[in-house]
Amino acid sequence: MIQTFFNKQPDFEFERDLRNLNQKVIVLDDDPTGTQTVKDLYVITSFDEASIRDGFESENNMFYILTNSRALNEEDTVKLHKQLIQTIDKVSKALNKDYLIISRGDSTLRGHSYLEPKTLNEASVTHFDGLFYAPAFFDGNRYTFEGIHYIKEGETFVPAAETEFANDTTFGYDAHTMQEYVEEKSNGEVKKEDVLLFDLHLIRSGDKQAMFDKLDEVVNFKSVIVDALCEADMNNFTAVLLEYLEQTNKKFLFRTAADFVKSICATPGTIIDPSAYDFNDNGGLIVVGSHVKKTTAQLEALLASGIEKIEFDVKEVTNETTLKAYISSLKEQIESLIVNGKDVVIYTTRDVIRTDDKFENLRLSKLISESLVDIVSNLSIQPRFIIAKGGITSSDVATIGLGIKKALVLGQIDKGIPVWLTGQEAKYVGIPYVVFPGNVGEVTTLREVYEKLKN
Repeated sequence: MIQTFFNKQPDFEFERDLRNLNQKVIVLDDDPTGTQTVKDLYVITSFDEASIRDGFESENNMFYILTNSRALNEEDTVKLHKQLIQTIDKVSKALNKDYLIISRGDSTLRGHSYLEPKTLNEASVTHFDGLFYAPAFFDGNRYTFEGIHYIKEGETFVPAAETEFANDTTFGYDAHTMQEYVEEKSNGEVKKEDVLLFDLHLIRSGDKQAMFDKLDEVVNFKSVIVDALCEADMNNFTAVLLEYLEQTNKKFLFRTAADFVKSICATPGTIIDPSAYDFNDNGGLIVVGSHVKKTTAQLEALLASGIEKIEFDVKEVTNETTLKAYISSLKEQIESLIVNGKDVVIYTTRDVIRTDDKFENLRLSKLISESLVDIVSNLSIQPRFIIAKGGITSSDVATIGLGIKKALVLGQIDKGIPVWLTGQEAKYVGIPYVVFPGNVGEVTTLREVYEKLKN
């Protein structure tokens, strides 16, 4: 059934007039890979009032706040999101400018997908009428149909619950449908039968009134699942949604992947030409922390190119007495290579350290990432370019390793792979920084991105 609808895409598209959206769109991004479908807007990594005011006053209709909350435990996630919404409300009132919030999460359904929106709703001055889940991300082959979220592998649509992502050590899930997923992640607070489905049949009917009627049902922070198999589906849903919001006083919250963000952004992303930017003569640096199967396959293809390689043994993080010396040794190896114009990839061993405590697993993952970041932050030689592979890794390299507080999203170097331009406050000013998601691309994509920068 899904293949039939996938092959027969809609032959109409409602007009979206984003100029009529009298709200600042704020994307709270749980890792930096969420900028993979936009361009010409700012990512802010600070949570203070001045930084958020700066975002509100930026020219684009949208700005990002990087929360990196996928690397946080539940207590810290709640604390951060309370702080954020209270500051956003304060700035919104001072500037007399309303806002629309997107809680951008993983298209494979990992992260604090219910806790974050729930906290935003409870801590906001004005509560939200509904919470919309739109996890489709087309460049990553992620689709939602009849309430089931799929990951397309080759020519096969595999329910997300049957993939490796559902077995994530911290954010795993058993739910087959999105309605069941909401019930599972809310610990039964939301029942699956109470979750609305904005299904593809309705979206492709072209019947705006029927869609308005469905939106009328969204009250009291009701959860809603949005089907989408292509950009036209998402754009048509967004067009109707924006028209509805113009006509009503409803306030909605969105937990989505990157394609909903693209559909509501005034400047959707484009593929950039890296040759337009200045590079020095040193070697480039690639940092690989992600350990999902796709990353491992991509890493193997990259290593076959003959690039210099350094392996980071993840078991070293469990020995605090020797870890500092180990990190220093790896840093010196990298410096000796890049100062001589040689590109190098540092990657974690493909082992996964597992315990029975999911938040201990998260702590260990964070420690591994922090160790990689220590290497970047202490480099005395500026690499020609930097690619960071994996969500937690790319966030920590950006905020800690490079000291980025405000970056400009230039566009994408390949589908779903954003490039930032570092700001004046960064360790290296005005260089392209490639944020490469762990679960995006084909087997050869990491090598192809590297070769674009190499050449």
